Amino acid sequence: MSDIYERLRKRLDSMATGYPETSSGVEIRILRRLFGEDDARVFLAMGEGPETATEVASRTGDDPRAMEHILEDMAKRGLVFRIRRDGQAFYLAVPFVVGIYEFQLNNLGPELLGEISEYYLSGLGASFHALKTPHLRSIPVDARIATGGPVAPYDDARAIVMAKERIALAECFCRKAVRTYGKTCSHSLQTCMQFDSFAEYYLDNGMARPIDVDEAFSVLKRCEEEGLVIHIINSKSVEAMCACCSCCCGMLLSLRLFPAPAREVKSNYVCVFDPALCEKCGMCNARCPVGALKFTTDGVMFRQERCIGCGLCVTRCPAGALVLHKKDEHLLYTPPGTVFETFGRMSEEKRGEGACQGSGQGL
Repeated sequence: MSDIYERLRKRLDSMATGYPETSSGVEIRILRRLFGEDDARVFLAMGEGPETATEVASRTGDDPRAMEHILEDMAKRGLVFRIRRDGQAFYLAVPFVVGIYEFQLNNLGPELLGEISEYYLSGLGASFHALKTPHLRSIPVDARIATGGPVAPYDDARAIVMAKERIALAECFCRKAVRTYGKTCSHSLQTCMQFDSFAEYYLDNGMARPIDVDEAFSVLKRCEEEGLVIHIINSKSVEAMCACCSCCCGMLLSLRLFPAPAREVKSNYVCVFDPALCEKCGMCNARCPVGALKFTTDGVMFRQERCIGCGLCVTRCPAGALVLHKKDEHLLYTPPGTVFETFGRMSEEKRGEGACQGSGQGL
């Protein structure tokens, strides 16, 4: 079974955001840290969709009751996803990102984070940035500030919250990771929300606490006040919502490196700037997480190609010089139905089957 971790790596590399090979072998070290050989064997035997322990056991030859114990243990350690339907548990093999990595929220340590950082720089980051379909999307911090037509339910944070049966509030993975290194930022830690089946999984695994709609609205208000970008899972049903800061969030730190971040996200909104109304207060420059607005001695310089449509500058502009506007119809992006459909589309792109599926690219 000496090559089981390489087979596991290949399986993960075929899924959504991928899990590429590196010259250093750090990706195998990470797998050995998280997976025992029996865990790897079971993960490799799992199908593409949610399955019962009995269905997985029929392939491995294990006793179904023993397999249920193995899968439940793996679910508790964040190695597989668990869904409960009508009192029965179904298990799903998930990608490394978004999935196994984020499910290590209660298992963060300097050693794991150091290996993840090395892996991101040497291969993982390039793997999921190469895809047309992103795993996250930026949406307005408050859709009520948007102009140019009706806001789709999947672009409206408040509408997303109101549509959910279960809401769970978790710590921000990125800020918690930074604090594990002994560093910190000024932003709140409990800001990230999980919904419905994801909420159930996080609650069952002790990674979050249940909240109601009113508290969820309070969280959104706090995010706007702190200047946090709302990122959601790239799907219509929206299973998770993150609140990201540019000092800790890997997604925002990566976007800042691109010459035109607007082309790397699937936001349906963009800011419009009227220099004639600008009072040169500099507030927008302080609020923008990707450097779209630059305060100079001559006033504010706005680079639309960098705008990710979060609206954080708009909510604090005292002169009304900035407006968040819906993009033209031919540039609008319609996300897949669920996160699992998003994973499927990303996997197809990796295989070269969905290279032309992206829409709404650029401004």
